[in-house]
Amino acid sequence: MKECLKLIKERRSITFFDPSREVPDELIREILEVSATAPSGYNLQPWEVIVVKDREKKRILKEICYNQQKVEDASANIVLIANTRAGFEHVDKVLDSWVELGYIKPESRGQLKAQIVAGWQEPQRAFRKAVRDTALFGMTIMIVARAYGLETHPMEGYDEQKLKEFLNIEEHKVVPMIVAIGYKDPSKELLPRAYRFSFEEFVKII
Repeated sequence: MKECLKLIKERRSITFFDPSREVPDELIREILEVSATAPSGYNLQPWEVIVVKDREKKRILKEICYNQQKVEDASANIVLIANTRAGFEHVDKVLDSWVELGYIKPESRGQLKAQIVAGWQEPQRAFRKAVRDTALFGMTIMIVARAYGLETHPMEGYDEQKLKEFLNIEEHKVVPMIVAIGYKDPSKELLPRAYRFSFEEFVKII
């Protein structure tokens, strides 16, 4: 438990990465596979990922991200994509698994599918579901990365339309964040953690 708490408290949004150090593809794969155990409504896992590692593609991505240098210096940039149609596209795989594992009886499958799909019919509700669950996945990536000795920085500063065009992302999909990942520049020192609201400021127990 102490080690888990240590990782959570150690996580910082690093703005200076070591451009000379690469994170192996195998390690990125492992981090993403572990992170994909993150929770999601009805286990629909509405996230998709594009990992931008190529040097020239990172240069283009940097421009799309309003010239944030960390985009180019990080070993990779994990583009998190929320699929607002996941309720329709993923439901059969999920329910087939539930039947196979004994979570539900085969005769309950049709009714449950109709219930799940109904929850994704309204566009704003589908948007919230997809973005919320993809954000949970993103947070898990950052904690898991720390467990492997890596640093991350979640970014919301980018031109989403240009990003979609660059990566051929369909219009019904949303990009809640990009997570830069890599090793900290050893020549730079972190400042103390910035102000955090106290328990009394953000919690009400009723």
